[in-house]
Amino acid sequence: GGESVAITSLDRLELTALRCKLPTVTSYPGVTTMAVSIIGSDEISSQSNNQINLETLRKLPPVAGGSPTPTRSIARAACHVARTTGYDSDQLEVDEFERLDTLWESRSDYFDYWFSDLTAKEALDTILRAGFAEATIDTGAIVPVRDEPRTKFEQPYSPQNMTGPLQRKFTGPKPDEPDGVEVEFTKAGTWTSETVKCFLPGDQGIKLDKIKLDGVTDRTRAWRIGMRRRRAQRYRRWEYSFSTELDALNSSYLSYVPLLDDVPGFGAVSIMEAIEPDDTHGARITVSEPLKWVEGETQVVAYRNPEGETVGPFTAYQGEADNEILADIPEPWPEINLNQEPPHVYFGTSKRWSYPALITEIRPSGPRSVSVAATNYDDRVYEDDDATPPA
Repeated sequence: GGESVAITSLDRLELTALRCKLPTVTSYPGVTTMAVSIIGSDEISSQSNNQINLETLRKLPPVAGGSPTPTRSIARAACHVARTTGYDSDQLEVDEFERLDTLWESRSDYFDYWFSDLTAKEALDTILRAGFAEATIDTGAIVPVRDEPRTKFEQPYSPQNMTGPLQRKFTGPKPDEPDGVEVEFTKAGTWTSETVKCFLPGDQGIKLDKIKLDGVTDRTRAWRIGMRRRRAQRYRRWEYSFSTELDALNSSYLSYVPLLDDVPGFGAVSIMEAIEPDDTHGARITVSEPLKWVEGETQVVAYRNPEGETVGPFTAYQGEADNEILADIPEPWPEINLNQEPPHVYFGTSKRWSYPALITEIRPSGPRSVSVAATNYDDRVYEDDDATPPA
């Protein structure tokens, strides 16, 4: 008798810890690689024993395009973000980006940060904030607008081109408003979070306006941005609002403009009826309204040219008639004819002939109406832009 043998059939096979050999990648075009050997010990936590921090300098193309080079440029970073979201050079205000790039480089204003979970608009504003700027859209193009000292007025607004009276509102100091700014930033080198406090004379720091700056890694520049904010809180107290037909579409965000109304004691607005040479001064201007001269004050005159720009102000001298102004106005002078609207003339003392303002909002309403909001312009806002914080 032979032995019986049990025969088992299998239709399932399990493999454990299977290994295979893959082709080795030895290079990554356009990417720098590095290898690091880490020796772990009980002194390194399990959460950090495989983490490595690097200080790297990003390679980005110039504002107008070209070969990437290592840079910390604010403008290059902003243009790179815009291009990665589908904008090309025709949709970027390249000239203004290049102007600001030169300015920021001369001031050593840089942007040092990496992004996660932000929209493109938030990223652009974060980048440009390091240079006192914001991103705006003008006729489909991204335009950087820097809040900076101004000397030349743009489009003027007065009762001659407003469709309603100029509204002015002053906000006085309140007991619960901040009396100081505290800026949190990440310091280069240690890469730890630090704070710097920003005070004006009289501030006690009882209630601080706290802001967090991403991308600013220098204490001096964090302090300057904080001081700019604190100075704006103290010196930008006036709000203006008015409406025009389509004139306001000639302005843009933060346009520097003169505003005039018909309040006695401030600027007077009239129409230029004639301008001709004068033997004593450069020009004699005849206007549509009689003018009131203030004894002992310096009077000035300005006008709106056919392109809608402000020309002047120039020192004004009294003519023979009560509606004549003498002034050294450079040529070319505006032509006065029935084919176009005559120039608007602005007259008053050097300190009160207009309200200098920055446009903050432009809202078209219907085919022939535009509402405008503005804030007062004050040179004191910019006084710490190049200063050093106290120790």
